[in-house]
Amino acid sequence: MCQHQKSKYENIIFVFLLLIGFFFIAGRLTSPVKLIKNLVYYISYPTLRTADCIFRSMETFADNVKAIVYTHRENIVFKQKNQELTDKLRSYDAISEEYNNLSRLLKLTKIKNIICVFAGISFGALDERYQWYILDKGGADGLYNELPVAMLNKENDILCVSGKIIETYKTSSKVVLITNSISILPVEIKDKGINCLAEGSNSSLLKITYIPFDADVKPGDEIVVSGLSAVFQKGMPVGVITAVSEGVSADFKTAAAKVFYENNILNKAVVLVPQKE
Repeated sequence: MCQHQKSKYENIIFVFLLLIGFFFIAGRLTSPVKLIKNLVYYISYPTLRTADCIFRSMETFADNVKAIVYTHRENIVFKQKNQELTDKLRSYDAISEEYNNLSRLLKLTKIKNIICVFAGISFGALDERYQWYILDKGGADGLYNELPVAMLNKENDILCVSGKIIETYKTSSKVVLITNSISILPVEIKDKGINCLAEGSNSSLLKITYIPFDADVKPGDEIVVSGLSAVFQKGMPVGVITAVSEGVSADFKTAAAKVFYENNILNKAVVLVPQKE
């Protein structure tokens, strides 16, 4: 009885599997199934022409990537070369300007019994640019205290008053400027013979004091060293009057003058060393 029941179940399963097999065989013949089958087959097993196109595209893509990398490397090299050339050009321009400026210094008219010592300038703090500066020449170069220091004006290549040495070391020296508030310089109005004093104000402007009240002084008048100076030669340019005020005294008036030395070349100073006749 049990064996007969088992045989019956096996026959049912066989018939079921047989029906499923016929179903799949019939399904292969339908259009949707054929379409899906062909699509999968085409993707999985492309034709020779399609495969060739794929491989060619991959080669082209690889070549493009190589070209991009090569171009990028070339750009880096060109940028480096461009930077090097730019730096060299700047260096050339700086050297050329320095050469031209030094040539102008060497063409200065010789002053009788005076040796000109050229020195480089370095400033300390920015707020001291109108008070002091340091020269790169000192006692070893024949410099000493109280020597006058001038600078070459860019506009007319004339030496103008700058300051005097107050401290001397072996290879450097310190200069106090005429614009320092502790400086007082005897000056006169050029071509007018009006004597007065130039006092520093820690700026590019000098305060011109003790100008006679009735003196003919106006903006644009030049200030030069007077014969009363014990440091600078008479007639050396100092600055130009920018404003005149009546002042508070009934006998004198004051004025403001812009110094010439500020318009100098290359931060070079000229120390005027007197020689014995």
